Amino acid sequence: MDNLPDELRERVLRLNADLLTDLLSPDEAVWLACDLLVAGVETPALLELAGESPTRLTFADAAPLVRQTLAELGAEPLDASQAPWVIARDVARQMIAGGLLPEDGARSLWGLWWSCDNAEEIGLMLQPLEAWDETLPEHRDDDAIRAEMRELAEGVVHAANAHLAADGMVEP
Repeated sequence: MDNLPDELRERVLRLNADLLTDLLSPDEAVWLACDLLVAGVETPALLELAGESPTRLTFADAAPLVRQTLAELGAEPLDASQAPWVIARDVARQMIAGGLLPEDGARSLWGLWWSCDNAEEIGLMLQPLEAWDETLPEHRDDDAIRAEMRELAEGVVHAANAHLAADGMVEP
């Protein structure tokens, strides 16, 4: 895994977390397998996963293939305390980069709050999320609320990095 480009290594880490938390998306697993092949990575399970149909592969069929692929890639198994932080960091990064609507990301992060030890950085997301959900669209300042959510997402990334660094998963 160390020889993978950062973007692919992060996607493999997220796949590992998704598998542990039952959030595995079979189609995303297939696309990641294809991207890994293009990057020159080749293992038996990876080849099999890349050959699956992203629209027909079921969770039940994908999970063992993903588990074997991760093992062949040398990905360290995550524990139940690490996986939510990996997911929270990825969601926050997507919010910041514009790949995920802030309101959708904030909902996802709020769903992870308890699993992330009631992290204050995630808890702060509740106020703009409530403002979004409880204000009629014609009375809501969408741009300001979204900007606040993106700003708070920066704090989530920092908290996740600190948590994962303490576990030796990422460099501080």
